[in-house]
Amino acid sequence: MTDVVNLTSEDRERLVFLIDTSIKINRRFQFFLWAQGTLQSFIPHETLVCATGDLGTLQLRNDVFSRATLPDDFEPVARDPVRGFIAPLLSHWNSVDRGPIAMSDDNGEPGGLHPMLHRMNYRNNLCHGVREVRGACGAFFAFLGLDRPVGARERYFADLLMPHLYMATMRMLDSESAVADCPASVLSEREIQVLGWVRDGKTNAEIGLILDISPLTVKNHVQKILRKLDVSNRAQAVAKAVAIGLLGSGQGREVRSH
Repeated sequence: MTDVVNLTSEDRERLVFLIDTSIKINRRFQFFLWAQGTLQSFIPHETLVCATGDLGTLQLRNDVFSRATLPDDFEPVARDPVRGFIAPLLSHWNSVDRGPIAMSDDNGEPGGLHPMLHRMNYRNNLCHGVREVRGACGAFFAFLGLDRPVGARERYFADLLMPHLYMATMRMLDSESAVADCPASVLSEREIQVLGWVRDGKTNAEIGLILDISPLTVKNHVQKILRKLDVSNRAQAVAKAVAIGLLGSGQGREVRSH
């Protein structure tokens, strides 16, 4: 018999808000606030481990979000494919047709809880994941240290929210990857000034007057910017620079004193 989870009007309002805000996540601090905010109404946890990558070969990246002070060896232990705790949790998840799983002291799982989870006093834990339609790539999430035993409600919301959690995680990681691929130092200070004025719709001649340089020099700066950012036009350059944080609200407006 399938457990029935009744949603209150407050649950529905929070659920809509949670899904709506998940779409706007593209930075790590946003993800942390989201996971430690409204998500707690549905899966009240202390630490969230997000393992992304190849779920078959365990070539995984682990990102940890916690309001607790974690020991220095927490992340290495989570990551270790032999002695860690993510690998056996992932194996168990696969063995039950990849449905939400509860791991606790009293659910009779072979070997019981991992020593690290005992050490952190994480007695109630919920795990779930998602795999891409093709291949073994995907993500596995371990909600650790729930404030109560995992029940039908927590399993239901883990299943319901998994696509949104996955996509929020991917957007966060993609954003960080873009920043890593194109750090602020890739553009010179002058190039950032020029790009800032390009964003504001200025022509090469206008930018030249503002910065007291020739239009040809401005054109050369723009060509270098396009090449460094690996884009084909000015609009794409501005969009990429904004996306990866090269342009703040005030950048590009510095004017050379005469």
